[in-house]
Amino acid sequence: MLQFILGGLMPQIDIVTFILSCIEPYRKSNIDLAELQSAFAGQAVDYPAFAEALLQLEQDGLLIPVKLHGRNGRTPSLAYRYRIDRQKLRRDQVSIIQTAAQQLHPAIKLDAYYGRTSEEWKNDVPHIQQIHQYLTQYGLPQDEITAPERSFALTGDEKWIDEQGGRELLEKIGLWTSMRIFPASDPLMLAIHPRLFNGVPTFGSSASHLIVENKATFHALLGRLNDLPFATVIYGSGNKIVGNLQMFAKQVPLPHVHHTFYYFGDLDWEGIRIWHSLNRRYDHIRLAAPFYIAALQHDAVSGKTNQRQDHTALSDFSQHLPDELARRLNELLNDGRYIPQEVLSAEELHRIGRMSVWTEA
Repeated sequence: MLQFILGGLMPQIDIVTFILSCIEPYRKSNIDLAELQSAFAGQAVDYPAFAEALLQLEQDGLLIPVKLHGRNGRTPSLAYRYRIDRQKLRRDQVSIIQTAAQQLHPAIKLDAYYGRTSEEWKNDVPHIQQIHQYLTQYGLPQDEITAPERSFALTGDEKWIDEQGGRELLEKIGLWTSMRIFPASDPLMLAIHPRLFNGVPTFGSSASHLIVENKATFHALLGRLNDLPFATVIYGSGNKIVGNLQMFAKQVPLPHVHHTFYYFGDLDWEGIRIWHSLNRRYDHIRLAAPFYIAALQHDAVSGKTNQRQDHTALSDFSQHLPDELARRLNELLNDGRYIPQEVLSAEELHRIGRMSVWTEA
């Protein structure tokens, strides 16, 4: 049920935006009022503000009441079920992007956003505006510099490109190559199975690798590396893995081997976003689902409420989990809770890694 909190209410425009961010990745054509309400669990929202936002979306034709299911009889009254007009959602998004494209530097290409959600667009707009201002003032770079230097020049944050999704955004808007960034990734921190490379791997052979987000989990897995089916266990060091995984081919130069990478991180917004970024940027990235399924059997804890919510990443992530666990994950995140990967003991990690089926495809 929707929680009613008296103080510090969410601004009306943010309520509308939040509802849109929930319905855009929603896979069904109809959505129940109860589901929309549950998305606000833990948010500072009262019923009149929630109802006003929903009625605005009704008026705009984005949510169409399903008359057969009736209305709730409250004031103001809301439908028990709505049909999502995806065509209108898409038309509005296209119009906004087309207008922006006419106003931005011509080197910035926005075509990729026609197939993305409005939430992703709104998250990226501030950085796109910074890049526009840089290009308008200086033009396209002529000299190669490191990612931190270019990152600071574009946004004032030296970590933006390597650690905060900057490279992914530059690739989306067609500017990564034009930014003339000198590659300077950190080496991967990994442990190699001692029997992995006995002899020379044959052409077409395969190997599975496990990436873990945090240092404690990495060390917990090292104790019985011989018993695990992974060729390497890689320490991701949070979001750094998104940029650093490109070093794998240089540190393990076996191009004739088919490599599959499984990712296991925290069950929080940031951990899910890291997996999503890896999955978009690299081939053969898979979710280490057996570890996540086991972690979801444990209690969640409160915290990390300041992390950026990415409902598109959560929707894609949830598709790899059983429906019941996907619902639990959505509920705990929307309630301001999370599950750290350290919830699994070393014994659990070894047992799950040893007994689960890890296909290499």
